[in-house]
Amino acid sequence: MAADPEPRVLYIVSDATGETAYRVTRAALTQFKDHLVDIRWRQGTRTVEQVKEIVCEAAQTNALIVHSLVIPELRQAILDESRIHSVTIHDVIGPALMHLSDWLEDQPAHRPAVLDQINESYFQRITALEYAVRHDDGRNAGELDRADLVLVGVSRTSKTPLSIYFAYRGWMVGNVPLVMGIEPPDILFKLPRSRVVALTVRADRLATLRSKRQNRLKMKGSYDSTDAIGDELRHAREIIARGGWPTVDMSIKSIEEAASEILELVEKALY
Repeated sequence: MAADPEPRVLYIVSDATGETAYRVTRAALTQFKDHLVDIRWRQGTRTVEQVKEIVCEAAQTNALIVHSLVIPELRQAILDESRIHSVTIHDVIGPALMHLSDWLEDQPAHRPAVLDQINESYFQRITALEYAVRHDDGRNAGELDRADLVLVGVSRTSKTPLSIYFAYRGWMVGNVPLVMGIEPPDILFKLPRSRVVALTVRADRLATLRSKRQNRLKMKGSYDSTDAIGDELRHAREIIARGGWPTVDMSIKSIEEAASEILELVEKALY
């Protein structure tokens, strides 16, 4: 079938954020890549009057409504109004509520706020991931005062993997490399010590890690030379001592082990 010349309109309606309905819809739309769809969100729909307005709007453009309403009054209203205005609706949560109710022999709580809490956690992780990417490798250092945690260390001490690990748990984390000949941003020394953790590594382990990376990327120079690494680590230790930051040795630790130790250090610094 040929694609439509103009985008078709689809409404996402929810008494919470609508994220559940949106994700289901986007997943289904991947099977119709040749069609343009204008998705219009109607979040926080909590009254019958709002439902009526949305259905009337949808009727004017022959739109489809996908909803995840859990409040019984609103679910009935959107069903009634869709019949009056001949609007097609799809309920993404109703069948699940019905089957779970039968199976558990209990009635659902009908609390959209529960979905809000789930989605708030989801959006927090997304925000944290965006922050980690934007503040990776010393970028946008002037904004590090917003971070929950800042990781510092020489190259190949797992700063970025740890930043992403914490971001998936909702932490706003930035990281700053300690580089020979380059003074770290002043803001690092103004942050509370509980929010900065330095990552260290043994010289022999660092040489191995860098040699592998150098060969893989076909890099040239002294990136993995023993003398250069020794100088870098001494320089890093001087800066770490000046900042008075706690340290975590990454020589043989997994990301999970290091994250656990970092949390202990942060908690100890706070209390």
